[in-house]
Amino acid sequence: MQIRTFAGSSIKEALRQVREQLGTDAVILETRQCDDGRHEKFEVRAGLHEDGESKDVTPLFPKADQRFGASAYQSSDPTPSSMPSTAKKQTKAKPPTVSDSVTEELKALRREVKRMTLSPQPTADDGTSLQLNELGRHLDQGLSETTDLLRAVLAEVRCQSGMGFSPSQARLYSLLTYNGVEDVLAEEMVRNLEGFEPDDHQGLRRALARDLLQKIQLAPPLSRRPGKRVAAFLGPTGVGKTTTIAKIAADATIRFGRKVGLVTLDTYRIAAVEQLAAYGEIMGLELKVARSVEELRKAIASLANCDLILIDSAGRNPKDERALGELGDLLDGHRATDRVLCLAAGTNPRTLAEITRAFAPLDYRELVITKMDECVGHGSILNAHLRTSRPLTYFTTGQRVPEDIEPATAERLVRLILEQWNP
Repeated sequence: MQIRTFAGSSIKEALRQVREQLGTDAVILETRQCDDGRHEKFEVRAGLHEDGESKDVTPLFPKADQRFGASAYQSSDPTPSSMPSTAKKQTKAKPPTVSDSVTEELKALRREVKRMTLSPQPTADDGTSLQLNELGRHLDQGLSETTDLLRAVLAEVRCQSGMGFSPSQARLYSLLTYNGVEDVLAEEMVRNLEGFEPDDHQGLRRALARDLLQKIQLAPPLSRRPGKRVAAFLGPTGVGKTTTIAKIAADATIRFGRKVGLVTLDTYRIAAVEQLAAYGEIMGLELKVARSVEELRKAIASLANCDLILIDSAGRNPKDERALGELGDLLDGHRATDRVLCLAAGTNPRTLAEITRAFAPLDYRELVITKMDECVGHGSILNAHLRTSRPLTYFTTGQRVPEDIEPATAERLVRLILEQWNP
């Protein structure tokens, strides 16, 4: 094997020299950062197999027909005239698709990043090792982002060829699904937009925004509703019901001067009562604990002087029908004026569909979307809203009490879905 050392002002520069001078079959043996006292430089030791040597090590640079680009889609099969007669009789292999080519290219790049990150480094300079490891992590993150972008581009290609969409329709459909809107719902919304030029993407986006603004239903915040209200908060475990109740209680007490009472049914979770009691003590609110229908009736009766009573229920597994039935029986003991289902914004679409279906027998009438700040694609919120036909009441955007809560607005949701990514 021919072994040479290449130096450059950056890793990229050194690798460029390797490719230019050793070709695409070069194998990286070592990378390191040097400092000669005046400036830093990067060195790459690379080798090239002689003819007849074993080539068990994967080359750094794929062949031209393995790289992403126009050459990746050219057939490498020999022409019929150059094929042996025996080969002509064999069944022709199915050509790889564009998606397969991209996937294989990304896999090859990931393997190389992992190899570079895990390769032995000089122990004398810990700073160099840390920098190389950091470089590997940045490259891996970049490849993940590139994967998402390529998938979105390929989705547009499939939309135009397989679904009969115009380029602008395909682009809008790709944007919706990228941001978490269900495929069927996204297709329906795009197909309902008519009378636009094939390349009028901005016109389609504005038209869809107008449609969604009219379609999204909202409920007024609990603090602003007239009369005495009793609101029960439902939902699976971990969606932030208790913190949401504390935010609403603080908003009603501080901003609107409403008298608020708290009731908790959550005697299952460790320190659940103590958590809500701590919020109540800070705000000067009375807290009652109920474990049965009778205790719930008494608790609500004892808070009859309150304008707003907020009931915190225990989180329930949507697959546990027995536990959901027990919660329903407990709440039926006193008919709350408002039943609110809390959903985390970043929940997987399939899981979200199961949650809304499982809690339907509890007769929830509105939705609170929590953990908006932790969510990447906000299309799942639209999925839940349109599937249940239940209005949106609040968005929670962090853990601070009472700051991180806001009344739900159609404008904010539409902006998150249609402007989060500009393809």
